[in-house]
Amino acid sequence: MNTHALRDAAAGSMQVIRRTWALLTVGLLVDAAFLFVFLIALQSYLPESLHKSAAIAGYALAAFGFAKLLTQIGGGFVSDRLGTRSSMRIGVLLLLVADASIWPLAHVAPWLILVSGAVEGLGSSVIWPAIYSAGSARVPIGQRGRFTSLLTLATGGALLVGLGGGAILNARVPFDVAMIAPISALAVAATLVLVTIPSVPSAAAAPSALPPLGHFRAMITSRERLAFALLVLAESAAVGALTGAFRAYGRDVLHVSLYHQALMLLPAALVGGALVVPGGALADRLGSRKVMTAGFTASGIGLLVLSRWSGAAVVLPVSAIAGGGFGLAMPAIAATMMALAGPEGSRGGLIGWFMTMDGLGHAVGPAVAGIMLATLGASSVLLAAGGLFLFVACVALVSRVTHAAAAIIEVAAAPSVRLIGGQS
Repeated sequence: MNTHALRDAAAGSMQVIRRTWALLTVGLLVDAAFLFVFLIALQSYLPESLHKSAAIAGYALAAFGFAKLLTQIGGGFVSDRLGTRSSMRIGVLLLLVADASIWPLAHVAPWLILVSGAVEGLGSSVIWPAIYSAGSARVPIGQRGRFTSLLTLATGGALLVGLGGGAILNARVPFDVAMIAPISALAVAATLVLVTIPSVPSAAAAPSALPPLGHFRAMITSRERLAFALLVLAESAAVGALTGAFRAYGRDVLHVSLYHQALMLLPAALVGGALVVPGGALADRLGSRKVMTAGFTASGIGLLVLSRWSGAAVVLPVSAIAGGGFGLAMPAIAATMMALAGPEGSRGGLIGWFMTMDGLGHAVGPAVAGIMLATLGASSVLLAAGGLFLFVACVALVSRVTHAAAAIIEVAAAPSVRLIGGQS
């Protein structure tokens, strides 16, 4: 890109930030709380400090995934029917209740944390379609790649806050003190939704009529949307498996403490975060297919290498390459989802359908990872996740979902621009 193009890209990103800063902040806080609870509180504090079963974390993740799977389409319809503002309020309050309940349950009835995980999944299924649907209405068609890159960058920030900050807390303070962090993050998110989101133009000023069931079934069974749903399923299963095996990888493969594991994987988070915004710009400029293919290929090959070698000289650069590929590809996959979701009225339901596939992956991934951990070890989980990422790259390469998304953008461009212009 020349200097003029870079200046225009930066100006467009600033415009997106001004329109969606509240959505981006809520997403960061929600993700940070999730990562702290499921990677630090349940996988480290629970077995190592409170001496509870290490299996609780895996089962809680599975409960989260299955609850999200069963309620995701309904969560999207909630966004279509009640509007994005009400959906975000409901979702963040459910997340707050779920995380607050883990605090006492860890002491008195740890296996009931599975219920908290299910409530967490319900809250996630409500809030995320609303965030994406609100972003679709607030951001012009030509800048949605930037929005998804910024939202992915917020997730990278959540990784630093939730995982990095959680590792520091784990080394310094007991469980009861550390749990103040995720609950405080969600309390801030709830306050932001209640106070700030109503001042931002709503994605749905009035409740939308739900599409007929037969029409919706025909929409989700189109060839392009089914191919993209398969892509999302494989990607989320890989991420879910890696999440479920995160601490086991550090203990059994790297043979380091949680703190040192976080330091060894820090380059992956930094490089991935650094490539998110360029990934969104490249997706807009070159097309989502090329960016997804390159990014997931790098991530897949990186995980295959990490499953076989554990020395710091290998882990540091290779994990950075794998994280960079993932950061590069995520804005493209999210932008394609928003494009395939189509116009307002059915947008939330279709986003909910794609996120149902995401929920299925997050349910199946950790469950399969638990079985593999017990029988084959942590290296096998990385091997399987790497294979899934390579499969995602193949689907992106040979399918026509990105072409279908481009066609939908062209058809919807005029009314979408009119809608956004009327709200800004």
